[in-house]
Amino acid sequence: MKKDTETPCTRLPLTLVLASALVAVAVTANAGLLKTFDLLPRFFHCFEVFPTDKQARLGLFAEGVIRPNPEIYRRSDIFTTDPATLGKYLDQVTPYLPAIRKIHGRFINESDSIEASFSAHFPDFDRSRAKVYLMVSLFRFDGKIPHDNPSALFLALDGLVKFHGPNARLDVILSHELFHLYHFQVNPLPAQIDKIPLYRQIWQEGLATYVSGSLNPGASLADVLLDPQLARDGPKYVPAVARTLLTQLEAADDETAARYLCYRRGSQTPSRMGYLVGYDIVAHLAPTRSLKDLSRIRGRRLLHLIKDEMRILCK
Repeated sequence: MKKDTETPCTRLPLTLVLASALVAVAVTANAGLLKTFDLLPRFFHCFEVFPTDKQARLGLFAEGVIRPNPEIYRRSDIFTTDPATLGKYLDQVTPYLPAIRKIHGRFINESDSIEASFSAHFPDFDRSRAKVYLMVSLFRFDGKIPHDNPSALFLALDGLVKFHGPNARLDVILSHELFHLYHFQVNPLPAQIDKIPLYRQIWQEGLATYVSGSLNPGASLADVLLDPQLARDGPKYVPAVARTLLTQLEAADDETAARYLCYRRGSQTPSRMGYLVGYDIVAHLAPTRSLKDLSRIRGRRLLHLIKDEMRILCK
């Protein structure tokens, strides 16, 4: 999730950068440490220059947004960027443009204070090592930190608007994603990034979800889970899900991870139960252990800790 945050004086913690040109854009007099590459001006430009010529708009979008940013869009497991797919997306995203502009402006105005709050709670977070990309995901996701580049946050404003609306809690979302960036600094991902065990993934999401609520005391469980249904219906399923998870914690395949961490249709239990289970585990541990210490637990020690906590949840 792309960030900007507040500073106590006149400094902007995030330097907005025109991603296609990789040129820093001053939005205040001084630049801060957390760099943000903002693709949205080029995205909006496609619609401003070619409001009715769809073919020309498509060409400008491909040449001005997609191709200059291979670190984002050259991911065949996520994006399909052939002309037909991009053209269909541009048609679909058009009704969302006012809301995307709104949340883009909110990010510029609100992110300074969010970063400042996060840095105050986690002063060892090295913002100079992090990059944030304000971008569009072709409706594929809202926010993502790729495992092959854990210092980069992809914040997709089209996804935020479509999945959560233009009034989504940016303070909660950015706190969650900033914690992921911090967590990967102090507790690096395993060497085999395509074989991350399920217990670590649930722990990562549980920590980030808990932190987003801890840093924003007014946020509800629905806010931090980004899912009112999961917050409403999920708790009654926690014991049963925990019992099943106990047998699958060391699984490292995508299908098993998706069962607990992705949106699914037609399931009896709410989607993304792994977030709620992870949150409950951290909420049980946090009163007696600091978040700084919890964020550094890894390997077999983490596995044994989560097994013990899962057994408590099963009761």
